[in-house]
Amino acid sequence: MSVADICTHYHVSRDTARRDIVRLVQEGVVVRTHGGVALPELQKELSSYQDRMIEESDSKQRIGRQGAMLIRDHETVYMDVSTTVQFVAQHVEARGITVVTHSIDNVGILSKRDDLSIYVLGGYLHTQNRLLYGPSVIDKISDIRADKAFIGTTSIQPDGFYYPYEEDVRVKKEMAKQSDQVILVADHTKFGAKSRFKLDFDYVDIIVTDQPLKEELREILDHRNITIIECSHQPIQDGVK
Repeated sequence: MSVADICTHYHVSRDTARRDIVRLVQEGVVVRTHGGVALPELQKELSSYQDRMIEESDSKQRIGRQGAMLIRDHETVYMDVSTTVQFVAQHVEARGITVVTHSIDNVGILSKRDDLSIYVLGGYLHTQNRLLYGPSVIDKISDIRADKAFIGTTSIQPDGFYYPYEEDVRVKKEMAKQSDQVILVADHTKFGAKSRFKLDFDYVDIIVTDQPLKEELREILDHRNITIIECSHQPIQDGVK
């Protein structure tokens, strides 16, 4: 909840809300975030980008390799800001592609290749999450048509995908609208995790993950016509549609 949400919901002043937040933090009931508070179980998602790169790195390597094989020569591809998408960038073998991204790490990885083009979505630099952000990012995405978009997620619930920041969802929605196919890459720790802002299942065509899904969630995704690729339980496939 933001400070403004607390004021509105409980009909208190901002000074009262801030004092209450201090008390709640001291008691360990909540953790402080930029502009408000969150439940302690959400603290993991706010860890640094480099820490998230280390977590489940073996699983992300497998997912990244599988995801990269879905890219064909000469395609235009969106690559979202995500530690798992970064592993997709590391394993790209397709040639003559154009990558559109606002991740400075994706740029660093792909800039070592001289057989592809990189289009950087410009904006303000967020140093902790290593991305460019702002209205100019959204505006430019709306001008670029792509064959595929690779996105990550913080949480997968039975009703959709969830993210810590509202702008995360806005960027992913715009990438999905401008792409022929949307591929979400996520390791098993994202299933059942918690976060705040929802992206509907309708925006995603394929999920690449590393472990079998629970039957209930698999049925929900099948009903939404989302293809599930479990890279630890089946051979790598090329050109999945």
